[in-house]
Amino acid sequence: MRLDRKFFLIAPTLVLALIVAGMLYTATRLREIVEASDNWQQRSDYIAAVQQGKRPMTHEKALQLVRLSLDAERLRTGAIVASNELLLVLSTLTFGCCVVLLLAIRGVPRTLPLRGPVLFGGKSMAEPSQEAASV
Repeated sequence: MRLDRKFFLIAPTLVLALIVAGMLYTATRLREIVEASDNWQQRSDYIAAVQQGKRPMTHEKALQLVRLSLDAERLRTGAIVASNELLLVLSTLTFGCCVVLLLAIRGVPRTLPLRGPVLFGGKSMAEPSQEAASV
C-alpha cells in the first residue's frame, strides 16, 4: 500500500501543531509554579516576626514548618525537572518533524518551474525574447 505524498506533509504538520499545544501546556504549568510563590512576602514577614520574638512558635511547629518547606521544595524541583524533560522531548519531536517535512517537500515534484509568473506574478523571461524575435 503506497501512502499519498500529501500524507508526508500533513502528518508532520499535525504533530507540530500538537507540539505547540504541549509547549503552551508546559508554559501554563511553569506559570502555576511561579504563582505558588505569590504569598512569599507574607511567609517571610511571619518568619521575621518569629525571629524578632513578636510571635511565639513552639518547637513542634518549627519542625513542621521546616518539613513543609522541604516538601514544597521537593515538589517544585520535581515539577521543574518534568517540565524540562517535556520541553526536551517536544524539541526532539519538532526537529524530527522538520526533517520529515524537508524530505517530503524535496520528494514532491514541482508542477511548474520556479521562474517568471510563478515567482513574481508577472511575465516570464521567455516572453520578451519571443516578442523581439517577432518584430
